[in-house]
Amino acid sequence: MKPATKKLLIIGCGDIGGGVASHYVAKGWQVQGLRRDISKLPPGVEGLAADLGDADSIRALGPLQADYVLMTLTPMSYRPEGYRKIFEEALATVMAGLQAPQHLLFVSSSGVYDQSGHDWVDEDSATEPSRFSGQSILKAEQSIAASAWPHSIVRFAGIYGPGRLQMIGKVRRGECVPDEPLHYSNRIHRDDCVGFLCHLIDRVAAGEPVEKCYLGVDDMPVAIQQVQRWLAEQLGVAYRQEGEPIARTGSKRCSNRRLRDSGYQLRHPDYRSGFAELLEEFKR
Repeated sequence: MKPATKKLLIIGCGDIGGGVASHYVAKGWQVQGLRRDISKLPPGVEGLAADLGDADSIRALGPLQADYVLMTLTPMSYRPEGYRKIFEEALATVMAGLQAPQHLLFVSSSGVYDQSGHDWVDEDSATEPSRFSGQSILKAEQSIAASAWPHSIVRFAGIYGPGRLQMIGKVRRGECVPDEPLHYSNRIHRDDCVGFLCHLIDRVAAGEPVEKCYLGVDDMPVAIQQVQRWLAEQLGVAYRQEGEPIARTGSKRCSNRRLRDSGYQLRHPDYRSGFAELLEEFKR
């Protein structure tokens, strides 16, 4: 008898979710993508049109069911209410209409940490965010855990990749950060975000164990000053530190040991590898 087709539902199916969706469409899975504008979904993905900022729009979809569910949410705005609307209110509405999946993956952020002073952090480090964004995302993590459904939370940091050329543009304009304060940054290439999420889904589908929480970063936390100096060299421009000091998050170093222990092989293990193709894109 032919095995049943596996079903994947991606809630908030944007760039990263779309990459995961395409991977499983190619494998013959039934893939649904929930987003406001379903015309932007990859080929082969069944669209579920809903505005996550509108609870009635979500409820109008009726019960949601899939073997595997991936949530890749983005805030309505970069203000406290924009985060609360999606990571607290919309998440609660979605969870209420979602039948228990075999596994739920939730894309979180290293913003749930508040360590500074170049501390090393891992999945077991304290999560006591002082910023509103991290607070709302942490509440979303807690809601996922409270469901008692099988789940994995993936805390990505500093996602970069095709189309994300802000850092290169700043270096080109001479808006590099000053030497002081020294600020460690963490990052992961967009393709490794997609690759690692697929890796986890594949492990679950194969009956292999996965952890409840992962830090999604590359092998090399590094001072932002070092990254910008290297980019200036690659671009052939003067390294001018006329930008503002980093004030967004504390300087910390994220460990990817658990990601590595899962068997995932990074496509871009450090910033030099990941930025190489972006530099070509920028030059074009």
